[in-house]
Amino acid sequence: SQENDFQSWTNIKISKKVYKRTKLTVKEGLRFRENSSLLNKSFTDVKLTHRIRKTDINLSLGYRFSDEFTLDFHREYKHRFYFDFSSEYKYERYKLSIRDRVQYQGNYSSYNRLFRQKFDLSYNVRKTPFEPYVQFEYFVNFDEKFEKLRYTLGFSHPIVKDLDLNLFYRIQEELNVNNPERLFILGSSLSYKL
Repeated sequence: SQENDFQSWTNIKISKKVYKRTKLTVKEGLRFRENSSLLNKSFTDVKLTHRIRKTDINLSLGYRFSDEFTLDFHREYKHRFYFDFSSEYKYERYKLSIRDRVQYQGNYSSYNRLFRQKFDLSYNVRKTPFEPYVQFEYFVNFDEKFEKLRYTLGFSHPIVKDLDLNLFYRIQEELNVNNPERLFILGSSLSYKL
């Protein structure tokens, strides 16, 4: 049988250019489960991104430390190491972004490896900074089994100079497990550029 849950995810992200085409991003996040009534996860994510000269290709290295709470309220600390390869394609007011990620995540007793690919199509509404988007992401383990799918609909909008608000609704489905979980997620993010 399938288990459903409504969750809320929120984060604050700060980024700063540290060298010509290189930026450092730090993100703090909280995720709530059980109809958004219980803390499920808090995390800190640090990522270094470099854009290859004269291209729309970015390479990133990142690390995430997360404090997760199991269903029986035990704490579990996890580490995630990841590498991203992303590219952008623009056509008039549309932008397609594709991100490939290899991640290694777990705790001291076990780690698992995943490949993730995310497609993001956004549209800049004429004469406004409003930018709606749709996303699709899949997660594949190294045994070539799909683990998870994500479908997202959202928008971003600047609040003031260098501060953007991002709101989204996401459906996340687990695959190839007993009692798969389907999550309905309302998310928000604040992004600030130093």
